[in-house]
Amino acid sequence: MQFELLPEDILNLVLDNLFPNFMQLSGWKPLLHILAICQRLRHLYYPRIYDHVFIDADFSSESANVLSNIDLIASSVYPRNLKIVLQVMPGGYELLQNAVSIIEQNSTALSKVDDLGILLMGRLFEPTNAQEIDGIEAKVTEEVEKMAQILAAVKKLDISGNGNDEIFPGLLTKHFAAQLQKFSCVSYDVLSVPTHFKQVTQLHIRLFDYNDGLLRICPETIQELTIYNLPPECTWNLFTTSEAGNVVVPHLRKLRLGYADASEEAEFNEAMFSQCKLHFPQLERLQLWGSPEYFPLLNMAVLPENMDKIVLSAYPDAYTTFKDIVLPPARTLQCDIREGPYTYKFSLRFNGLIQNSQSNEVLSIRMSTWFEDLHCPNMTNLHIDEPVDTQDMVSIIKRHSRLQSLSLNLLADSVDCSKDLEAALNGKAPVKPLNTSLKELYYNGYDPISPESQEAIQHLVLQLPALTCLGGFDIDAKQFMNGYLPQYPHLANIEFQ
Repeated sequence: MQFELLPEDILNLVLDNLFPNFMQLSGWKPLLHILAICQRLRHLYYPRIYDHVFIDADFSSESANVLSNIDLIASSVYPRNLKIVLQVMPGGYELLQNAVSIIEQNSTALSKVDDLGILLMGRLFEPTNAQEIDGIEAKVTEEVEKMAQILAAVKKLDISGNGNDEIFPGLLTKHFAAQLQKFSCVSYDVLSVPTHFKQVTQLHIRLFDYNDGLLRICPETIQELTIYNLPPECTWNLFTTSEAGNVVVPHLRKLRLGYADASEEAEFNEAMFSQCKLHFPQLERLQLWGSPEYFPLLNMAVLPENMDKIVLSAYPDAYTTFKDIVLPPARTLQCDIREGPYTYKFSLRFNGLIQNSQSNEVLSIRMSTWFEDLHCPNMTNLHIDEPVDTQDMVSIIKRHSRLQSLSLNLLADSVDCSKDLEAALNGKAPVKPLNTSLKELYYNGYDPISPESQEAIQHLVLQLPALTCLGGFDIDAKQFMNGYLPQYPHLANIEFQ
């Protein structure tokens, strides 16, 4: 194919693969040489590279080196994306000053930046006492105010990194919060002072030692919300200062809340549920993970009947009684119960919660402790960490007619199915289908699978006409299956793993 005939999306993929790090100076200059080949490449890619400015600051023992591509951008171009990389060692204030200086020198060109990314690699400051902290905060505040004044058009802020800086990220968030529409930071504590996101539509944040009332979100604008380590009792106060009543969050579509710390025998404030209601009329996806203390939120939230998905992930470190909780109907329900001191006790209650679910499809249930009373007719996927025997496995498959994938750990039991298997293979007693939906069956054993268990599984496989993937068999079992294709042709469709 001639170069001129290549579609633009193919050319973009080629350039993206050739220069994956064009946001670094080392990758920027070679890219410019390639673009000099022809006018079509320049027309295609120039808007992208001239729309991204980076300031790459690396503090060494000798000096604070700051590199940027700002000088390569024409003065008539107004880029929309600015990424600042601070690769620092202790004593990085000079580096921050140099980065801000570049912003000041190019204030006109950067006046329309609406997407600001900050990547921190290390810690800018290491104060040793309260007096040093006050001094550093005053200096950093001055630099952040300069940035905020020039970057007044910023609507999206992303702070990431692997450091433990406790000053710069929080001050940055404080000065930009009111103007932001999108904000993301899960690496740093950015709420040292009360922070009100007045216009934010998407918020992804991790909280550290959270005090109730520090974070406030405008309920009229928020569309997507993810918060890690938010104490459940603080959920109400995200949206209002009222002590009771009804709050409508009209445009929220995705809500993910997680909380890891739970006290033993934790109880939720039931009075709050009788007096406070959060209405989410447009919510499509809800995920609650970590402590089961969050589950009573289902009673405080007024949810629509046409939700797409509910995900409940529980780590039962504490036993929470969820009285009168009803799962709202959703297209799919996904549940995950991990190991904890109260896992079995919690699972029994959770079983009732699942059985009463009106969801059209239970996408997945993952549990660390098996309990025999599990019965969820709409379940399609099941993963069990705790070992079960072949009788339990057969019972699970038989009771769940919509089950499509089953993964478990198999006990080395001594169930004798040899006579049934022999009769089935000799055509004397043809087997009847046990489940016509199951496509995938995976099992592992903590001990070698006993001959009796292998025979039971072989007999089971003959009763699963839809099976296409089987994990856990050895080569002898595969040869066994291939020998009986005439009686059971569906065996030809099975992939052994």
